[in-house]
Amino acid sequence: MTRRMACIITMTAMVGFTGYAMAGSSRPITYEKTALSGQEIYIFEDANLNPDCTSAGLDDVQATSGPSHGSIRIVDGKVYPNFPKDSERYKCNLQGDDGVQAFYKSAPGFKGQDQVSLSIHTFSGNARSVVVKVTVE
Repeated sequence: MTRRMACIITMTAMVGFTGYAMAGSSRPITYEKTALSGQEIYIFEDANLNPDCTSAGLDDVQATSGPSHGSIRIVDGKVYPNFPKDSERYKCNLQGDDGVQAFYKSAPGFKGQDQVSLSIHTFSGNARSVVVKVTVE
């Protein structure tokens, strides 16, 4: 009886952690970057590619908040993806593909912390949020 109870508790805990991880996937992805005051840096890029490396459509990327101490520039351009070796799209890493890039530039003379929140809606109907925390030196 004790062994059965331990098994039930273990299974409940595993299901709880799995559910938490899945629920956590809607949380924003956070990146940290460092910039020199007044100089533009790249903070984000994304591309949607088919397995044959052709474009699957451009994302809609918009700043939803920030930056408080600078500006952001979002442009369509060539990006170089970074698919893992076990991905069927790994070969796409060798070529520039149509995508979206975001750049941050602090106000001249500003030093400290800044932050940008981005909303990304993909051509395939998925959405996610990205937060970029920038340390300006």
